[in-house]
Amino acid sequence: MQAHVLVTSSVRQKGTSAGRRRYGRRRTIFEILDRDTVPDPIQDQRFLLSRLAEAYKQINAPRGLLGRKTLTGIATKAVESSDATYTVLDQKIIDLTTRRNEIAAAMLGMLEGAEFGGTPVETWKAEELIEQAERLLELVD
Repeated sequence: MQAHVLVTSSVRQKGTSAGRRRYGRRRTIFEILDRDTVPDPIQDQRFLLSRLAEAYKQINAPRGLLGRKTLTGIATKAVESSDATYTVLDQKIIDLTTRRNEIAAAMLGMLEGAEFGGTPVETWKAEELIEQAERLLELVD
């Protein structure tokens, strides 16, 4: 049994990865793993990977910050507005979702590569994705 199977978090959502359907998205909780259980190439990146995983969660989880802000902000305003405003806000949600999907897919690829393949992440790329997620969250304010 691999170490990452022992310390994982599961989110109930349908998704696909590597061409197969998965019904419980899992991610390693890098914050609580023993240093000895993390593959050597990514041991020094645990903090960065934790930040990346947290940003992923905030934009992708149904109860993450993006989901909550969209529901309590944009969606509520859209329902309470005129048809023209509703159309504009609905398009904003579509645009946010498209951008979120792009960022989340790149993040997930990095996290899965590190978790299951022991592949080190490029620090600049991970930082860029975290910043993109933060900017996306700011668009909902």
